[in-house]
Amino acid sequence: MASEPADVELIREVLAGRVERFEILIRRYQRLVATAALRMGIPREEIEDVSSEVFYKVYRSLARYRPEHALSTWLYRITVNAALDRKRSTRHESRMEELSPTLSDGRPSLDQEASDKERAGLLQKALGRIPAHYRAPLVLAHIEGLPLEEIARALDLPEGTIKSRLFRARAMLKEIIQRHYPALAPAGGTEDRS
Repeated sequence: MASEPADVELIREVLAGRVERFEILIRRYQRLVATAALRMGIPREEIEDVSSEVFYKVYRSLARYRPEHALSTWLYRITVNAALDRKRSTRHESRMEELSPTLSDGRPSLDQEASDKERAGLLQKALGRIPAHYRAPLVLAHIEGLPLEEIARALDLPEGTIKSRLFRARAMLKEIIQRHYPALAPAGGTEDRS
């Protein structure tokens, strides 16, 4: 069985006229794009449209891709920008889908699953209260697990700006959780300051 071609190899083939090879890239990255869009606050019913838009933009600008960076980083950047554009153009009223609960090796009990789902929904609502330009680095760092350097490339911002936005976003999230979603606060994390 032949191994899957590398991203760079597929891109070269597409640019050389074998456009059908782009379908492999779509299959390879459609989950990443959809998940990133969801986490940026795009409603589930609009994910397919946003994903199509992202892959259309990727296809149109494939010649500008720089292979020294991971294709996933470039896709994150395009997805985050598409999500921000979509939210700006449609002016959503903070309609957020819930985060997928983290997968684990063991099967959680139904009570645990319900609790996890409720906490994920509350966390998504809390994230929805953070302005998008602070939420994007927070999602990429703490949910997607990207390193600072990749986040900076994905958002086309200096690392120092990403660091300060992460600092502010964490502070905002902490305050939002303490004020509006105390059930999310760690035990002992909602001390009274009066």
